[in-house]
Amino acid sequence: MRMKRGVMRPMVSVILVTYNTRELLARCLEALPAALEGVSYEVWVVDNGSTDDTLAWLQAHHPEVQILSNPGNRGFAAANNQAMARARGRYFLLLNTDTIPLPGALAALVHHLEEHPEIGMAGGSLLNPDGSPQGCAADFPTLWTELLLLTGPIGRWLLGSHFPFHPPVESPKAVDWVSGACLLVRREVVEAIGGLDEGYFMYGEEVDWCWRARRAGWQVAVVPQARVIHLGSATARRMDGMRRRWLYAGKARFLRRARGPLAAILYRVAVWSTTLLKWLGMTFLGRREQAAAYAAVIRPEGWLRWARIFLTPPAGMLFLLLFLSTVYIFPRWADWNQNSRLDLVLALVEQGTFRIDAFVENTGDYAVVRGHYYSDKAPGLAFAAVPAYTLLHRVLVHPLAEPLTRYLEESAAFRATLNPAGTGVSSWKVRFAIALVILSALVVALPSATIALWLHGLLRQRWGSHPVAWMIPLIYGLGTPAFAYANLFVAHQFVAALLMAAFALAWGIRRGLLGEGWMIPVGFLLAYAAISEYPAVLIAGGIAGYLVGRGGDSIRQWARRVLWLAAGGLPPLLLAAWHNAVVFGSPFQLGYAYSALWQEVHHQGFFSLRGPSLEALWGITFSPYRGLFFRSPFLLIGFAGLWWMLRDREWRAEGGLATWAVLGFLAFNASSVMWDGGFAVGPRYLLPMVPFLALAAGFVVPAIARSRAGIGLMAMLGLWSLGMVVLESLAGQQFPQYQRFPLVEYVWPRWQAGDIARNWGMLLGLRGLSSLLPLGTLWGLGLWWFARPPRRRVAERIGSRALEGRP
Repeated sequence: MRMKRGVMRPMVSVILVTYNTRELLARCLEALPAALEGVSYEVWVVDNGSTDDTLAWLQAHHPEVQILSNPGNRGFAAANNQAMARARGRYFLLLNTDTIPLPGALAALVHHLEEHPEIGMAGGSLLNPDGSPQGCAADFPTLWTELLLLTGPIGRWLLGSHFPFHPPVESPKAVDWVSGACLLVRREVVEAIGGLDEGYFMYGEEVDWCWRARRAGWQVAVVPQARVIHLGSATARRMDGMRRRWLYAGKARFLRRARGPLAAILYRVAVWSTTLLKWLGMTFLGRREQAAAYAAVIRPEGWLRWARIFLTPPAGMLFLLLFLSTVYIFPRWADWNQNSRLDLVLALVEQGTFRIDAFVENTGDYAVVRGHYYSDKAPGLAFAAVPAYTLLHRVLVHPLAEPLTRYLEESAAFRATLNPAGTGVSSWKVRFAIALVILSALVVALPSATIALWLHGLLRQRWGSHPVAWMIPLIYGLGTPAFAYANLFVAHQFVAALLMAAFALAWGIRRGLLGEGWMIPVGFLLAYAAISEYPAVLIAGGIAGYLVGRGGDSIRQWARRVLWLAAGGLPPLLLAAWHNAVVFGSPFQLGYAYSALWQEVHHQGFFSLRGPSLEALWGITFSPYRGLFFRSPFLLIGFAGLWWMLRDREWRAEGGLATWAVLGFLAFNASSVMWDGGFAVGPRYLLPMVPFLALAAGFVVPAIARSRAGIGLMAMLGLWSLGMVVLESLAGQQFPQYQRFPLVEYVWPRWQAGDIARNWGMLLGLRGLSSLLPLGTLWGLGLWWFARPPRRRVAERIGSRALEGRP
């Protein structure tokens, strides 16, 4: 009996994954009531970006079906995991759309598992359309059996006509694995070993799943009474080349996991060699279609599946919009923090030393060691800028650059961008200003804009074409203090970008889109973030734990991942250790211990950390002085989003990481004596955790947007966030310092006086508020591009219907 949602918990959750198989899906759905007679069930359909009006047809003919819609083909494993994370049944029944279960067949499968609690997974007896038996159960693959399969008829001649499957059986039998075309799984098994490995795109995932279940102590069985007609590879038949690629990739992945890396390597070599010979043969014979199929197997793809998620045209537009928006505003002058870091860059490139003696007059953030001056900042950002400045310096000191320098010295527009209380224009100041602008754009603004790619891709994976996928990156980039710091030569946004890039890679590795070798760049990014802003180690450690500590894996697997991460993280750590040893006498000594002007502060507690205080917690959260949520109240939605993520089985691990990043950074900065950050827009030290809170907000926005009140609330919070951040970020050429209510005591008076942050408009001759007209035009065009009615497919017009059933 079919269950109405919300009445009671069904015994079985039937999950069907479709990709342009509407007619097959219809036949399968029609057969379900008779096949599950006497068993309560619900039906979930996961659409992987169909273009054949599948979703519109489901709405019209099967309103009882729960629908999940993906913008593209996420594959069999990922789609089933989506549904299992939301389904309510005691059993999950994975059923191909190209199957027709016979009357009573699926009920027999359920009853067998009810009577045999030791069985964790069971498959039905698959039949060809003419009623003849089809292979549906087999032993786990070995390198030998897979090499025999590559030889075609030789394997069947040696091991029997049914090879590689078992011959048909008359009664239920324990086997190694059963076909995923019809597979019944206990909920307890999924909770114990996890869902399907999303590293398998279409083939091999059920073999891996059964192998993991067997290792966990469950039995796997085939039940011949559960007779199901399987039309066979209805989706994949139209993509023969990619079908072969997915099949071979799945087998190699399983061999690596079950038989070791050597077996996987040998198998890949055999596949490549035999396929190359077949491609050459088909090409020679002029059989283009067959040759193209074999070419698809040997053509390298690598990380493209991961890249297609994040590197999309809308993501590129977000990146470009945020980058141009931030570089439109020049970096602030007289900022000790960025000058200290830039001084180190200049000293390294121009003098080949860590000493900033020749440049120290422009900063108060310096350390004094043995009578010499050094930057007291973490060195990572400065090291990252050295290659760019090495090239830039050669250009700036070249004779051909002198006319530009003289032009800028004499330009009234350029003078308008300088501090009127300064000492005037000089060729050295011009070069310093050019270096500051270019390095800030290349080393900070460019990486900062990439955060939009990661946010957009992850939210698009969760919500498909919902506008939240572009709204959240825009609100993050323009409506949080990230906007103020995205083009400053300070490390906050640089570190945020490194952490989010590492997180996006780690997510791809966990989902099986990237191989474990990608843990090396993840380790590099995490370590480099730590040597650029020491508190980043909190979030970096969380990402490392998220990547390494996956449930159900062995200690050996954990140790291997740790070694991969360590291999990537070692170079940045050695670089910082070398710097600290040369400058401060020990690899473990930090520059803050020698800060000349901040000794009293840094010697309170442990490097200014004294434990959380209510004053600091209030100050960095809701106070008008530095409160993050006073400036960006939209981020408050993120706390509901964290809870939403933790409830979502598919995204629970990511929710745990985001929760750690947010709460850990709040607690850490509430413990600091220097929590207010001097000249600042909001709590600048919190910036590395803000993308994680913005991501969490994106998980709950679609639910809030289902009501007019929710839309109104979000609009109010979003406009307040954008308005406050823009007002404070663009007021004057210095950020507010110790004004207790900067909006009233500093920001608004600057705007009334027309004192606007120096920008490219001023360099073009515009003055005051009019200098922001190009920026406003850019924002207007960007908003129009994203908000314009797109030519959407039916799969995208499903709207809120496709979001039903989400927690």
